[in-house]
Amino acid sequence: MNNVADLEDVGHLLKNDFVAKDEFIEMMIICAIAKEHLLIVGPPGTGKSELVKRFAHHCSNTKETTGENVPYFEYLLTRFTEPNEIFGPVDIKTFQKGGGHQRITDGMLPRAEIAFLDEIFKANSAILNALLTLLNERIFYNGGKVEHVPLLCSIAATNEIPDDSSLGALYDRFLVRMWSENVDESHFDDLYQCGWKLEIDKIRKDSQFEIKNITTTDKIRSIHQEIQQVDMNKIAADYREVIRRIRSEGIALSDRRVIKLMKMVAASAIRHKRLQANTGDFWILKHIWNDPEQIPHLQSIVDPYLEDFDNVHWSAERPVESIEADISMLTTQQQTLKSDADFIDFLQKAEKIRREVLKHSNKEAAKTMSSSLKKLLNDTMALMQN
Repeated sequence: MNNVADLEDVGHLLKNDFVAKDEFIEMMIICAIAKEHLLIVGPPGTGKSELVKRFAHHCSNTKETTGENVPYFEYLLTRFTEPNEIFGPVDIKTFQKGGGHQRITDGMLPRAEIAFLDEIFKANSAILNALLTLLNERIFYNGGKVEHVPLLCSIAATNEIPDDSSLGALYDRFLVRMWSENVDESHFDDLYQCGWKLEIDKIRKDSQFEIKNITTTDKIRSIHQEIQQVDMNKIAADYREVIRRIRSEGIALSDRRVIKLMKMVAASAIRHKRLQANTGDFWILKHIWNDPEQIPHLQSIVDPYLEDFDNVHWSAERPVESIEADISMLTTQQQTLKSDADFIDFLQKAEKIRREVLKHSNKEAAKTMSSSLKKLLNDTMALMQN
């Protein structure tokens, strides 16, 4: 498993450069090993595209191509995006010679090994329909010709969950989903230091920021082959039970996804240099939600299986200590409020934390924090009236 060590180095480098993104980084590594796709949901400006780009650069030599393949492809989709921007222009010469409606796919998505598609659900139907088979079957229908694409994994981003039923099939192609927000204030000092360092590095390189290549997509494909060696027998009963509990909470999970998620669990074992899966690898299951409201439910179901495996226990929600620190900071800040703008900003922050507390899986801690917030809000309203 020497190649896994290379991916571990990739993870360390990314975690040093990006604040509070550890589980995003781990999930990208797992998706690459399992050759599955990841959807990131959240507001713009949270570092999604930069993180994916650096991951791709660390995992392949983006200055070169292997044959006709391109190591990395990214695109921001809109409803005005045309298919030739994603899949390549029509080959006019071939068309004029009667060769049909074929595209020149060199340098485009059908030749990509790692892809990032921003605002994926804003694409028009012509693009979305082609993406279905490209993502799932790794096939691109180029005119009358079937082309097998070299896509290792794709990562897509969206600001919001699609509510259009016609987008359901594409949404289902992304086996795991992760919620992304701006870095919490408790990590601001780290964000300040890391962010400024990255900007200085870019300036020094005259905007030509070079990212060190650590491994290759071919090596990752060889790791993928090791999945078939992972012993899944030990977790069979636990896996059956956790899936039953997830479904009993009303979280839709098709048989197809249940089977594919087993591959992700096995990939987690490989990532941690094991050929036997354990319930600590179930951390993946925290990120199979269909709606962000389901995150705390998955957290409460999956957490008990992770208790003895801290090395793979990445939380989908903030630790209680971090939230309590924010409440304490608000309590101190309350004494400095003067203008109406100060009070409005304060109440907005408190309300955001209150909503977070209400969804938290640690119900006992949530009850205590909720009581503290209620008192804080009542005291603040009294100060405003005075």
